[in-house]
Amino acid sequence: MTSLSSACLPLLWAALLLALNCACLEDPGATEHHAAELTTSLLEFIVKTGGRENRILQTVCPALSDVHINRTALNHGFHRDVVTEVTLPVSMATPPMSCRLLLVETVPAGMYVDLHQVTFRTDFGGPQVLALSDIDVEQAAHQSSHHRLLLYSPLQQNPKGFTWRVTLPVHLRYHRWAGDQGEDTSATIRLEGPDVLMHCEGDRPVTTPCEESRLFPAPCDAESRGVCLWQLLNGKAEPLSFQVPIGQQSHAVFVITGTTAVAALGSLLILVAARKASKVAPRRKGAKDKRE
Repeated sequence: MTSLSSACLPLLWAALLLALNCACLEDPGATEHHAAELTTSLLEFIVKTGGRENRILQTVCPALSDVHINRTALNHGFHRDVVTEVTLPVSMATPPMSCRLLLVETVPAGMYVDLHQVTFRTDFGGPQVLALSDIDVEQAAHQSSHHRLLLYSPLQQNPKGFTWRVTLPVHLRYHRWAGDQGEDTSATIRLEGPDVLMHCEGDRPVTTPCEESRLFPAPCDAESRGVCLWQLLNGKAEPLSFQVPIGQQSHAVFVITGTTAVAALGSLLILVAARKASKVAPRRKGAKDKRE
């Protein structure tokens, strides 16, 4: 009974946080729904991965001021790089207090992240990434749903403070073609700003009390099953928009005809090349026999 109770303590504490997140946020409505959805997805991931420690590592909460979050999108086409840079003042993360940042990225249905590609980049200094759910990279946009990612990366010090910079490769999904009367030639994918959370440890006196409504349970890092409390930072980045070309149903006859013609022409060229190769081979063999 004792072991069962100790194993359930983190989940009970996290459930209490969920209730507080729903009830105590100053901005109700969409913000309240987002906080509840975020907490629920984190709890489900913790339970699924067996992250049930005897206790949740607490966090100290320094004053959250002058937090700047910048987002940019690089490259063109269906394959992009989303760069997120978080800047903190020196006073928030200097010793003896040690702080880590966590980026929670909500990827919409119209795009996806290839975890194999992200893992490869981790070996070369990229962020460590955890997916809260399975990601199907083959599905079209209308057959997919959004997914959440946890990004871990160390802080880097610069003259202005501490900077946390991560680059996340994203891929746009193919979209369903427009109807007979469809006038849109492209679809807009909106990538909302990420949730940036911080976990701090140390002996520095806490300048502000921790607001329970801004604390979220999440894995301490991408490799362990430990659970930490993370404080949601105030800064919020502007959403990024991406344009994806979509097919027109009125072009179906032209596309089918063109595809069939190209496939037939390619097959014909392969047959001609194979026939020529089959004639050349016996000639070379005969010439070799005569020399012998």
